[in-house]
Amino acid sequence: MKLITWFKFISLSLLASSVLCGCSNDSSADEQTQKNGQALYLRGDMNDYSVSETYRLKSSEQGLCTEAALHADWSPYHFKFADAKWSSGSNFGYAFPPGSLEEGSRDLKLNPNSRFEDVLLRINSDGVYRFCLIKKADGYYARVSKLARGDEKSFDDAMKGK
Repeated sequence: MKLITWFKFISLSLLASSVLCGCSNDSSADEQTQKNGQALYLRGDMNDYSVSETYRLKSSEQGLCTEAALHADWSPYHFKFADAKWSSGSNFGYAFPPGSLEEGSRDLKLNPNSRFEDVLLRINSDGVYRFCLIKKADGYYARVSKLARGDEKSFDDAMKGK
């Protein structure tokens, strides 16, 4: 009798833990923050296409985002979202030409298997800009917006990578 009771307890415990794990698991956020098991980064002219924790994409309300300080004099900027190895499936460039963004433009559709299709960003003023990788029902998109005063770290800190 005790064996049957013990078996029921274990079965219910396993069932409860699988339900709880299923409820708390946000697979879309996991997929975005670690596409193919790799972290994703903003890589482009603003950081010499290098991999840096400063430009690692992090989950936010807008999508998977990071911030970068940009100078208008250096515009246009080229960039992509990619992992450290430029892996297929984690190398996001524009999906369709011309592949360019400007301040206030709508989201740009991306190709996660791009090779040489860097997004072109034109800005009109110095500032800290938020770069977001957004997953929608029909694919991935890039959104870039200038942060309002008070929303961002200081321009100097952003330039230093703090």
